[in-house]
Amino acid sequence: MAQIVRGASPRPIKSTKWFNDKSNIGWLRISDVTSQNGKITHLNQRLSEAGQNKTRIINSPHLLLSIAASVGKPVINYIPTGVHDGFLIFLKPKFEIEYMFQWLTYYQNSWKKYGQPGSQVNLNSDIVKSQNIFITTIPEQKKIESILKQMDNLITLQQRQLDLYIKLKKGLLQKLFPKDGEKVPEVRFANFTGNWKQRKLSELKDLNDKYSFTGGPFGSDLKSSDYTPGGVRIIQLQNIGDGSFLNNYKIYTSKEKAQALSSNLIYPGEIIIAKMADPLARATIIPKVANVFLMSSDGIRLKVDTKKYDTYFVLTSINNNSFRKKALENSSGTTRKRIGLTVLGNLVLNIPKLEEQIKIGRVFRKLDEIIILKQDKIEELENLKKYLLQKLFI
Repeated sequence: MAQIVRGASPRPIKSTKWFNDKSNIGWLRISDVTSQNGKITHLNQRLSEAGQNKTRIINSPHLLLSIAASVGKPVINYIPTGVHDGFLIFLKPKFEIEYMFQWLTYYQNSWKKYGQPGSQVNLNSDIVKSQNIFITTIPEQKKIESILKQMDNLITLQQRQLDLYIKLKKGLLQKLFPKDGEKVPEVRFANFTGNWKQRKLSELKDLNDKYSFTGGPFGSDLKSSDYTPGGVRIIQLQNIGDGSFLNNYKIYTSKEKAQALSSNLIYPGEIIIAKMADPLARATIIPKVANVFLMSSDGIRLKVDTKKYDTYFVLTSINNNSFRKKALENSSGTTRKRIGLTVLGNLVLNIPKLEEQIKIGRVFRKLDEIIILKQDKIEELENLKKYLLQKLFI
């Protein structure tokens, strides 16, 4: 169905002589595929004449397949470029390249059979050449590719909107919170004046609740043998997103076990903070999907004193890069960073008066709601595309 050849790379690849910013021939790398989701329309790095002589140049749209890093990832390149030796090129195709791009997307996980368990797939041109496929007529290929391309365009549109909202949130965090060493933010709502005050995180807790700032149980107190099919849900690290609650991972323990660990219970509307990295000290608010939860050992409960502090403002402050940086600097461990309850509680936040907290909290609550909606929409579209791939291909 095509002549399948491997790309080529100049060596040593880091030598500056292979590159020239003024060249009109790009240089396609694996990182470009990831950032553009397989549809290459621009490249930052460009090949010098010497570099062009050491690779394979394509000047028209071509179908490629990654055989390194993201193994089995299909690519359509739309611009003049040199092709890295981590790709295969489909020359003189007897198929619609958009159709085959979609078929290779459908088939991507099946290449795993060429790797040993726990090792990377060893994909090469001979394996790909010998792969049998079911293929339909060109007119039907065009029909199928039209549907799936529309799906891709919808996903891309939603992703671009999501990226814009994330960028907006990042900008507002920089404007509405004081920079390190300063006592007022660059931008404030009308009628708010005066310096923000510094408070330790542990000082924000509700003093009427003995366990309003506490960690989860010791690992020996809550083991996998304590898990049950139903009962009280356990909040794991996998549930603590960066400002969002991740609801997919669900494990439970008995009501009796949860009651025995009552000092580690956490309730809807309260903040839970992750002791461990990816990223460290990320926090989210417990949603109203149950009446009570039990934390695992790597969670920290913070019930805010709502007479003095706005919960969503506090959540946003914890997830801000300035606080995250302080948490990381005060963490321990080499391979996986972690932070203890006492150390985290002594870290300082900048806090304005309650009315200003509420104003700022509302802004970020609305932004986070939009971001979550966009993420959910993208997931919904991606699942719909997976369904279509399964139904439209053999």
